Amino acid sequence: MKTIQRNTAVVSISLPRNIERKLDQIRKERGQSRSALIASLILKHSEEKRWQKIYKTGERTARQFKITSQEDIDRILHEA
Repeated sequence: MKTIQRNTAVVSISLPRNIERKLDQIRKERGQSRSALIASLILKHSEEKRWQKIYKTGERTARQFKITSQEDIDRILHEA
């Protein structure tokens, strides 16, 4: 008999009833299971954190090179 390995883990959480109702309302609207909805929310949060880091790096770079406009970017790119 061939064994099939799961690529998932079972996680048990407790939610207040009002949050459970909201969870079910959202998952029904999206046509997703609870697991799929929670997974997508976690991935979205992770992606938002990644973009925040990118924006902060951009802000630091803009300060470092005194970039305040698109013209500044064009000037820097075409100086070479």
